[in-house]
Amino acid sequence: MSDQSGPSGWSGAVFGRAGEIGVLSARAAAARAGHSGIVVLTGPPGIGKTSLVNAFLPRDDGEAHGPRGMKALRATCAAETGTVPYEGVRALLRPLGLVGESAPGHPLLRGTARRALPALMPGTDRPPFASDADYPVLQGLFGLTAQLTALHPLALVLDDAHLCDAYTLRWLDFLLRRADGLPLLLILARSTDASTADSTPWARFASHPSCTTVHLTPLSPDAVGELTRHAFGRPVEPSFAARVADVSGGNPGSAVRLLAELRSAGVRPDLDGARHVTALGARLVARSVRTLFGRSPGWVEPVATALAILGEELLDNVAALAGVSVVQVEDALCVLRDAEVLAPGRNVFTSDDVRTAILEPLDAAALAGLRARAALLLSDAGRPAEDIAAHLLATSVPPEPWMLSLLTDAAATAEDRGAPTDAVCYLRRVLEATPEDHELRIRLAGLVARTDPGAALDLLHDALDRAPDLRTRAAAALRYTTTCLAAGQSVPHGRAPTQVLAELRAATGLQEPALALESALLLTGAAERGNTPGPPGPDRPPAPRPADAEADAEAVSALVATLYDTERATATTHARRAVEAAGSRASWPVLTSCTVLALAGESDEALTVLNDALAPTGEPRTRWADALALSARALVLHGTGAITEAKDDARAALAAADEAPQLAAADGAPQRLLLPRLVLAAALSDSGEATGAEDLLTGIEPQPTTGPVVEQHLHLMVRARVRRALGDREGALHLLLACGRAQREAGLANPVFAPWWAEACWTLAALDRPQDARGHAEYGSELARRWGTAQALGTAALARGVITPGKEGLDLLGEAVDTLAASPARAVQARASFALGRRLLTRGDRAKARPHLRSAVDLALTCGALPLALGARRLLITAGGRMPELTGSREDLLTGAERRVVELVLNGASNREAAQSLCVTLRTVETHLTSAYRKLGVQRRAALATTLRAPAARARASGG
Repeated sequence: MSDQSGPSGWSGAVFGRAGEIGVLSARAAAARAGHSGIVVLTGPPGIGKTSLVNAFLPRDDGEAHGPRGMKALRATCAAETGTVPYEGVRALLRPLGLVGESAPGHPLLRGTARRALPALMPGTDRPPFASDADYPVLQGLFGLTAQLTALHPLALVLDDAHLCDAYTLRWLDFLLRRADGLPLLLILARSTDASTADSTPWARFASHPSCTTVHLTPLSPDAVGELTRHAFGRPVEPSFAARVADVSGGNPGSAVRLLAELRSAGVRPDLDGARHVTALGARLVARSVRTLFGRSPGWVEPVATALAILGEELLDNVAALAGVSVVQVEDALCVLRDAEVLAPGRNVFTSDDVRTAILEPLDAAALAGLRARAALLLSDAGRPAEDIAAHLLATSVPPEPWMLSLLTDAAATAEDRGAPTDAVCYLRRVLEATPEDHELRIRLAGLVARTDPGAALDLLHDALDRAPDLRTRAAAALRYTTTCLAAGQSVPHGRAPTQVLAELRAATGLQEPALALESALLLTGAAERGNTPGPPGPDRPPAPRPADAEADAEAVSALVATLYDTERATATTHARRAVEAAGSRASWPVLTSCTVLALAGESDEALTVLNDALAPTGEPRTRWADALALSARALVLHGTGAITEAKDDARAALAAADEAPQLAAADGAPQRLLLPRLVLAAALSDSGEATGAEDLLTGIEPQPTTGPVVEQHLHLMVRARVRRALGDREGALHLLLACGRAQREAGLANPVFAPWWAEACWTLAALDRPQDARGHAEYGSELARRWGTAQALGTAALARGVITPGKEGLDLLGEAVDTLAASPARAVQARASFALGRRLLTRGDRAKARPHLRSAVDLALTCGALPLALGARRLLITAGGRMPELTGSREDLLTGAERRVVELVLNGASNREAAQSLCVTLRTVETHLTSAYRKLGVQRRAALATTLRAPAARARASGG
């Protein structure tokens, strides 16, 4: 144990810590009043923990006197004594003469306190801490502390407490849990950059009700400016102080050292000095490092160089790279630590400037040689491939075969942890050494496509032009086509992928790659179905799970089986295999497969995968990947009726796409991502913002005839829905029929994807032309029967019901409501409930109409479909029902009783108080609250205020 002070001020002054000192003063005042407690000061080395304690407890010959008469016993822990039992206790009590030979006769050591003697006698060997064996000692120390607090309020202060021995920490925990009523304050200062000898007491400290944790953050620029003015003793140029703050990072220890060196170098705190702070600061660090090496043993510099190359590493490896013994490494570390070049308690340098200064004298060849040796050393030691690859990337020497293999392994690891950018760096280095490895080029393009689709297509062009065999060119063509699909771009006619498809069709034994490429080109609108054998059907199950490289083919097969073949079981099998092969990352196969799963009625599964793809992983995610994943989730959410959430995701996708590299259109202008615009336009139309939806579609070709089929047909559907929302039913019908013709010509046969036939039936019914809709209803019903999901069958029943009069139509609408209730399509279910309620009201059956209309209002409001909710409410009022005026807020969903309970809760009432106020049982209140939570989409009481008091998105909406 020693007494050390880290620099956070200048000559004892402390800056920018008034708040922290205020916290310490408040806890000291509470302790003097008999409310014991603990304050834990945390922060990285040099942040000013010691100086803060110095300012709070002015010291006098090793014994501190706290503010307003509080006496403090203080010690600083050290690494060399961190394993000595009760060394912290002895350091604290030594100023009182309670340690060593004088301890047995001390007048305070009487009664129970004498049991503390084993802890007060240095050199006593003790076994590892055990509660039973050490309990008498802890009890004796508690008795001694109680006697001290009877004399005066007491503060026990440990600096660098992360180095404290486990016995002392256990005693402090024991003391704190029994100190209620004692005028006692514990202050522990610990570094966040070092581990502790025993984590259990720290966890107990943190959980104690009287614990206050104060995390010291970097000083503000103003505080560094004040420190700078104090150091120079006169006003300084603001830009000079700002530059000192930037270079030091707000770390007061670094700032103090930098200012001392600047003053020694004669730098003036003016504009000219500000221009030299960064450069001079780095040079001064370099100079101090060279001076240190000059006065140190000859093995210190090679050890420092090895550390600069390896980072924090085993001493054996440092010794091997430095060419010295482990004993010399340990000696060099002591020298470096004493010079404050190493961070306390760790074998890492205090800053990058120090590391740069150590490596600066090495020329490029020497540095490359050291990095290559370090990579080989770490490889032999069995270190992770990425740790070694970082050294290989920093060398310019021609890579050897083992290096290429290691870089490839590192790329696979980076890809698995969701860091495609790092994987690209590793594989580019391998490709530079093996430019004829076209399979590697294709793999690299797949990774690059997640961040920059244009650069990925350039790589694939090279593979298509230079690959010698047809199978490799087919793989490149498939990756090229799926990259275009992900970007929402068509493959220009006559380009390499279509040429490769022609070669595959003419070749023998290549049916599988031919089918995959044909399917992908079919989805881009660049090919038609040929005579290649189709995908496996129910009688011929798919082949075993593919490798990662075949995830694209599986996703293509899933989408083709969904849109063209209406084979749901086959589609979901391919989709799940694509997700399993590609992992949960935000890649085109995963996102396409989630769309397939949603169309197949597995929306929950799709959203789980998409949420995983968008969840934080600790690795930086690219904006392009975010744009694709958010677009896919917006599409799935909109299909479930989560209109508000779909709008949020679509807007976020558009923002991410604007920040990401994009493909260029034929005229050279950036080609904007279309899918999120379409989803956002559809959601705006559903929520009563049709004018905004129309504005969003401005600039898109009115009736596209080329491009990816998903965007092409969704575009026609969305434009039709916007026209209908604006009141132009004839225009909407024209677009719907155009969409139907396009789908039939293209061979699309999925009843849920862009269901033009259902929308046409609803529109023709509104135009009072049901006879014109019968053919469309029959067509869609057959597709729905083949697809077989509850959403498809319920939509077909709804389409037939709105155009069928009498009891038959009523039965069909009832069937639609019941069937859609089992599907995830809440918005379509709301429409069916509305149609059934309206039909019952028209027939004069008001009593039966009301529950369906109320259900339509609730469902529509939950989805965010305000126009539909307003229309249903108007009919509900006509049917004799009661409902408050709608504002567009989810609060509209609450019943009167639920509103009264929620209002009482918001005003601070407990559940029991609410029950007493309303004269109901406690269970009734809890039932109303549970129902309110569900309707409002919250999970706990604290979220009610935020949800209900936020402004409603809209107060009214036009149309019904």
